[in-house]
Amino acid sequence: MNGKKIAKYLQQELLNMGFIVHRYNAYSTSSIYLKLDYGLACGIRIADHLGKKKYHYRFNVIENFKGEKVIVKNGLVCYFFSFDELEDVLVAVQKEKQEKVRKYGIDNYNLYMEKEKKENELFTRVNQIVY
Repeated sequence: MNGKKIAKYLQQELLNMGFIVHRYNAYSTSSIYLKLDYGLACGIRIADHLGKKKYHYRFNVIENFKGEKVIVKNGLVCYFFSFDELEDVLVAVQKEKQEKVRKYGIDNYNLYMEKEKKENELFTRVNQIVY
């Protein structure tokens, strides 16, 4: 599978799991970004290459990835998966959301999503919104 097929598969599975998914296709590379629940459940970067060191994504799905599965960059935890570990990605993303819901409560989680929806201009710029 290529990055577009991976993104389409993950997008559909995440929708089936009840996530709100925003998709952004990079202009200068083949990278695809999925933001989950207006960023509250973080995001997934799907690519055929490693990313730039200055950017950090919680979940990274990289073709033929070999290396550390979990790293901490500037206090942020980043998880790395290869294209053949998609079920593991879905489990990790679901766990992320469950932890946030446990921490904030479902009502506050939903309130925070509404706040991000209204205040974060990123969600007005993405080229595809999927509900």
